[in-house]
Amino acid sequence: RRGMAMQDVLSFSGVDFRYEPSKPPVLRNFDFELRPGEVTLLAAPNGTGKSTALWLAAGLVAPNRGEVRLLGQDPFEQRDVLGRVGFLAEGAPLPDGWTGRQVLAFQRDTFPQWDDAECERLVAEFGLDLSQRVKSLSRGQRGKLGLVTVLSTKPEVLLLDEPTLGLDVATRRHLLSEILGRVAEHGCSILIAGHEIGEAEAAADRFVLVSDGKVVCNELVSDLLERHRILEWDSPTPPPPEALDLMHLPGPLGRRALAHSWDESLANLWLERGGRAGPADLETIYLSLTGGLHHA
Repeated sequence: RRGMAMQDVLSFSGVDFRYEPSKPPVLRNFDFELRPGEVTLLAAPNGTGKSTALWLAAGLVAPNRGEVRLLGQDPFEQRDVLGRVGFLAEGAPLPDGWTGRQVLAFQRDTFPQWDDAECERLVAEFGLDLSQRVKSLSRGQRGKLGLVTVLSTKPEVLLLDEPTLGLDVATRRHLLSEILGRVAEHGCSILIAGHEIGEAEAAADRFVLVSDGKVVCNELVSDLLERHRILEWDSPTPPPPEALDLMHLPGPLGRRALAHSWDESLANLWLERGGRAGPADLETIYLSLTGGLHHA
């Protein structure tokens, strides 16, 4: 995925944005880069700016301060660049009264690079009935139709806002598999804003956490997982060394913790005394970074 020239396909530099002058900014001094061929998960608690960041990237709103660049251009001023981008908003908002066939026909007329063969393949793979009106589709079917509308344009950049929210596990995995296939086949760069941290772990290269309108964590998923461990112990084994930066995890008698700074040399004696260390997962790390866990 990283064989392309490392020029950012999307960048935010010192961006502030507020919806009303009287309200505090949703994003403040926001800095972020999406790299070529990477799948980045943009995570944040509700109401802390991750969807707004995608709206800015898609040129739907302009920043109050700072600079947004999409494929080297200002998406709000240079609208032509948006033809190279696929944006799917939360809930896949599509005209309720249209049939699936009408939705796809509109997209075909709008995007010169529309790929009919790709569209037909995706419709068949997702099992969509294009004669149904959007209002009669389930959330999963609507999400699949929305994904067809953006993937069939063969975008260089995909912006997906909560693409798997409310979907069953099988459908989420199917959609994420299709997204990953797009990266493998076309080198597409993808920014996913979402809460489904566990499902996205398998797809994401990079994890970016937004808090109070700013980026507070921006790391490769592999690096995050490498420096965290889930620790368990039973009496009479003592608790792990505090130098591992521990946070309590739910469990019997409180004998589970997340180590934020795993160092096997520091933990050797504890391991020899019966302590156990296993791999951490991205969802647990996310909870620890957003206040869902407490320091040991």
